Amino acid sequence: MEHQRPDVPLDDLRTAAAEHPEAAAAVDAFHAEYASDAPDPARLAAHADRLRGFPALAGPFERWYLEPSVQAFIAELNAIGL
Repeated sequence: MEHQRPDVPLDDLRTAAAEHPEAAAAVDAFHAEYASDAPDPARLAAHADRLRGFPALAGPFERWYLEPSVQAFIAELNAIGL
């Protein structure tokens, strides 16, 4: 892979999700897939959609997810079919 995997801002997301156990579980599920040896783009997209459904997470998650480095990494996953 050409693009480095950008770090997920776990501290920020976990802080935002602290009051909501389901949101915290969604953060952990996204991170587990993203950090896996072979992240599945479809599962990442599903986890991302779930995170966006929590108002406390939507802003911090989107700011990170829409960064050019993250989008380049996701695009590369889609292109090579990992």
